[in-house]
Amino acid sequence: MKRSVLLGMVVWLFSNVISFAQMPAPIYESIEDAQKASENGLQITRLDLTKQKFKKVPEGIKEFKDLVELRLDKNRIDAIPAWISELSKLELFSAERNNLEEFPLAILTLEKLRYVYLGDNLIPDIPIDIDHLGNLEWLGLWSNLIRSFPASLSNIQHLQTLDLLHNDMTYLEQTWLRELLPDVALELSEPCNCLFDE
Repeated sequence: MKRSVLLGMVVWLFSNVISFAQMPAPIYESIEDAQKASENGLQITRLDLTKQKFKKVPEGIKEFKDLVELRLDKNRIDAIPAWISELSKLELFSAERNNLEEFPLAILTLEKLRYVYLGDNLIPDIPIDIDHLGNLEWLGLWSNLIRSFPASLSNIQHLQTLDLLHNDMTYLEQTWLRELLPDVALELSEPCNCLFDE
């Protein structure tokens, strides 16, 4: 009897340890909360600073070297600082609905990035070195000003989705892109009939 109770306790303990290990890491929604957690010995891997009215990316983020996920959506940020490249473990970077006027070149050194979301900004083009992000699976650039695409996009072997909805593109531009990326899911709006200055 005691043996079966003991065995039951061991099974319960083991299953709870497994389920605890499978729990996703907590998402911290302020730098202050993340700093407190860090001071208590917790590893900070997920930070969501959406709707914080930031005009600049807070430098306090630099101290969280274990970040895997960083969200800066719906702020007023107009540039991503060079030090973001120090967050070498990042797999997801999102800065949608800001005021970015160029693709953040600093993230091109983040080799572990798998998901990049930069929709609803003012980005005019995709950098030629985009293929430095060799593990990239999803590139979200909806509602920008993008019309030209580097051929290096085809070198990103893991790229599955390229979201370019609501970028004014002609039928010829879309056709070229489809030929360039035949195995990538392309999210495109209806082609425009507009004339662009070269």
